[in-house]
Amino acid sequence: MIYFDSDIITNLDVSMHLGVSIAYMISLYDPDIIMVGEIRDSETAKIAVRAALTGHLVLSTMHTRDAKGAIYRLFEFGVERIEVEQTLVAVAAQRLVELECPYCESDICSPYCFSSSQLKRASIFELLTGRALMRVIHGQETNSYKNLKSIINKGIALGYIKESEYERWIIDEES
Repeated sequence: MIYFDSDIITNLDVSMHLGVSIAYMISLYDPDIIMVGEIRDSETAKIAVRAALTGHLVLSTMHTRDAKGAIYRLFEFGVERIEVEQTLVAVAAQRLVELECPYCESDICSPYCFSSSQLKRASIFELLTGRALMRVIHGQETNSYKNLKSIINKGIALGYIKESEYERWIIDEES
């Protein structure tokens, strides 16, 4: 499946039933950057890590609760700790949160509201890099980066994020 035509980007749909391996397809084109839609299984995880070990920049998505969860998921998929250490540059986790309107009070929309009762949302994210990333890979505790919980708490304290977002994203995960 090709998503769009471009002179500088090549889109490939690798069909395993045709007997063509992903490694073979990568060797044909020798790309600088490889985008993997989503890492869902051990085979995809191992292929992505091997491509990164050969010098390709590999970008992908995973469904996890936070940045630490992505690292633990790679371990669950059977990727060796040394491979994760050698290939990961950064891990980001993001959430879409509902914002508080400075003009509206609770559920009553003010006539001064610029969005007229529409949901106002923003993306928040945590970024795990450098020493904090290495500490997580080696299973050590680290508080040297801002995680989603602290970012949501700060947004609530400043009045930008609704308190219900804490219950939605943090309390559900802790229970």
